[in-house]
Amino acid sequence: MQIVTSDLRLIIDVGNTSIKMVCFDGMNAVDEVRINNICDNEALDFISRHKFSKGIYCSTVLLNDGFMDFIGNLHFPMLYFQPGITAVPIRNLYKTPLTLGSDRLAAVVGASLNNKGMDILVIDVGTCITYDFINSKGEYEGGNISPGIEMRLKSLHAFTSKLPSIDAEGRITEIGDSTETAIRSGVINGVKREIEGYINIFGSKYSQLYIYLTGGSHVNLHFSEKNHTFAPANHNGTMPNLVEDGLLVPKGLNAILEYNKEQ
Repeated sequence: MQIVTSDLRLIIDVGNTSIKMVCFDGMNAVDEVRINNICDNEALDFISRHKFSKGIYCSTVLLNDGFMDFIGNLHFPMLYFQPGITAVPIRNLYKTPLTLGSDRLAAVVGASLNNKGMDILVIDVGTCITYDFINSKGEYEGGNISPGIEMRLKSLHAFTSKLPSIDAEGRITEIGDSTETAIRSGVINGVKREIEGYINIFGSKYSQLYIYLTGGSHVNLHFSEKNHTFAPANHNGTMPNLVEDGLLVPKGLNAILEYNKEQ
């Protein structure tokens, strides 16, 4: 059944491991699909289900001819989001804006939509783990990049002669009782402690900090209002506001599209 409306937007977020396509009706997400290849039938079915009027896309990888042909064959305009070139509704203080990952900037835009005047830390757990900060003035100050879970597991096998290749799924212990659990537990618990450290640093510095967790990898961080397993109190004794949002990047891209609608 085709949804008929005058303001359906197609948002495409091309990541290192998959492509996320989201349909927004105005500022509200109404449908989504995750695919491995833009030429998959799922992508074509997604396009045919909706009467899109415009769209936006970004990518963390080099886009191939097949993807560009797909974009070129769409019957509605698509904006290519490029940090440092495309206008954004926040102030970007990054010193090398042309090298900034589009997903990182889109994520902080998405996080700031409903939190104007707040200090926000965005943690994106994917192929890489990124930590990005936008202050209460609406200024993106920058962030850090760290290897993701799969990258850490693969590197232990690739750069040693004897350590085996271990999956992220499986038993995790505080102290590994086998080489398998030692690697998996070391990586997963290390990621948790790393994230905990960033939250401690920013939580102690900013009294009304919002923390957003997004990305395709799940590390069982127990982010909830009733179960702050590791979240520290801010310096005024309150707990940081913890939010999980798997659509943070698409929401940011949609806001950027809205901001550039005159173009």
